[in-house]
Amino acid sequence: MKTTILKPLLALLACTLLILTGCRDEEDLNLKVPRLMVENRGVSYGSLNGESVVLPISRTKISLQKDPVVNEFDIVNVELVKVELGLALMLQVSERGARALYRASVTNNGGRIVLMVNDNPIGARRLNGAIPDGTFYTFVEVPDDELEALVLDMKATIVELQSE
Repeated sequence: MKTTILKPLLALLACTLLILTGCRDEEDLNLKVPRLMVENRGVSYGSLNGESVVLPISRTKISLQKDPVVNEFDIVNVELVKVELGLALMLQVSERGARALYRASVTNNGGRIVLMVNDNPIGARRLNGAIPDGTFYTFVEVPDDELEALVLDMKATIVELQSE
């Protein structure tokens, strides 16, 4: 009788350990999922088209369209670059993402594209022309000392998501 109770208990313990091990692996990854969202500039009185977000430092409120222009599967590289005005992020997108980014930059000229990481806005860029080459630059509202870790986490996330 003891062995009939012992076998299910051992099986349950083994399953629990397996599940906990799998969860630990996902927690070890510091996933930072980047997406590019375009500003919703139309009148949307109470509509369910998108959401409004607030940038963390400037407290700028931006209404967004519902779907991302470029999602995490079309972003192929993220780099921290130094430009004339300081540190910025450069996102390079796939061919499909480049077409979507080009169309969005043409049709939303004067509007903004918001960089979201894990559904949190961290930066916005006003569009002043077409983005023809699939390379998107933006300043972000993240302290400079946290930028390198953010970029490394986004790179790791992109590799992890696109390898599945």
